[in-house]
Amino acid sequence: MADRNHETEKLSSRVQAAQASTHRGQLKMFLGYASGVGKSLRMLDEARRRHERGEDVVVGSTQPVVSPEVRELLQKLEVIPLETLDEVQVMDVNAILNRHPQVCVVDGLAYHNHPLSYHTERWEDVEDLLEAGISILASVNLQYIDEYKEKIEQITGKHVAQVVPLAFLKSADEIEVVDAPPGMALQRRSDTPEQAAAQQQKFAELREMALLLTADIVDHQLENYMQRHGVEQHW
Repeated sequence: MADRNHETEKLSSRVQAAQASTHRGQLKMFLGYASGVGKSLRMLDEARRRHERGEDVVVGSTQPVVSPEVRELLQKLEVIPLETLDEVQVMDVNAILNRHPQVCVVDGLAYHNHPLSYHTERWEDVEDLLEAGISILASVNLQYIDEYKEKIEQITGKHVAQVVPLAFLKSADEIEVVDAPPGMALQRRSDTPEQAAAQQQKFAELREMALLLTADIVDHQLENYMQRHGVEQHW
């Protein structure tokens, strides 16, 4: 009887996981270990490729200031204008839901919303879009992950108030760390050689943390895949 109950529980779990994966949109995260590694560019370039393959893609939010390369990619995609609430710009979730594309790009995942918004955080808006069956390409820097912000602050000395919970990243169907060498993140800086060496050491630490986090999330994704497909784990 115990074995039968165990098998019933496993079957129920598999059915629930399969139902969730059928109706929910797919979430792909682009993780950067620091500003300037090119995560927005990488994400929008994938959006462009998907659009050219025939997928219905829109851009739901962008950073306030973008590079010329990012601006060029945005010109090739449909951009849903941000909504303005008391001079605060937020992602127009209702407009995106009404448009209901296959894929929506969300840059700046950790932004706070206006107090009058339905959700207080942008990542919560993304949850609504996913539940509506819209797939999401989203980006975030390591320092904006809630469980990592104190570690990052100790390395960089920079405090952030806007955060995304680690559990949200672990819910992603795919994650891609934008693994630019630490030297590339220094190209736009004007530090002295001594400052540059110190910064490169910090970036190397952040890069290692991002790679380890990505590996952990990939393991979590593998467990979910095995559960959905009834694959027994023997190790």
